[in-house]
Amino acid sequence: MVRNQLRTIGSAVAVLIAATALAACGSSSSTDTTASTAAMTTETTAATAMDDSSASTKVDVVLNEMNVMAMPDESKAGDVTFDVKNEGAAGHNMIVIKTDKMASDLGQGAQASEAGKVGEVAELAAGKSKDLTLDLAAGHYALICNLPGHYAAGMYQDFNVN
Repeated sequence: MVRNQLRTIGSAVAVLIAATALAACGSSSSTDTTASTAAMTTETTAATAMDDSSASTKVDVVLNEMNVMAMPDESKAGDVTFDVKNEGAAGHNMIVIKTDKMASDLGQGAQASEAGKVGEVAELAAGKSKDLTLDLAAGHYALICNLPGHYAAGMYQDFNVN
C-alpha cells in the first residue's frame, strides 16, 4: 500500500512539474485543464495518503473532451465516493461497470456494453458536478462516458478495488 502511495505521489509530482512547464510556454484551455488536474491529483493523493483509516474513499473524477480521469485510479473495498466534475464544453455522464475486461474492450461501436453496471451519474452539463457513493467489492471496474460517440472517442478509464 505504501509503495503504491509513493508511486502515486511521485506520478502526481511529475504531472505537476509537466503542467507547470506547459503553463510557462503559453496559455490554452488544455494547459489550464492539465494544471487543474495536476493540482487535484496532488491534493487527492495527499488526502488519501494521510487518511487510510477513513471508512469512505474519495475519488475525484474529471470529465472533458474526450477523457475520463479518476484520481486515484484505485481504492480499497467498501464505500467509494466519486466526486464527478464535468470540466468539458459538452455534456458527459459517468457509468461504473464491474467487469473483468479492460475499459477499452467493452464495445466496438459508438457505445459500450453496460453489462455489470453498478452505478451512474446521469448526463452532467458543462461546469456541473455530482457525487456518487457506491459500496464496491474488490475487483476491476471501468469508468466510462457512454453518450453516443464518447466511449468510442476514448472516454473511459480502468479502476481497481483491492
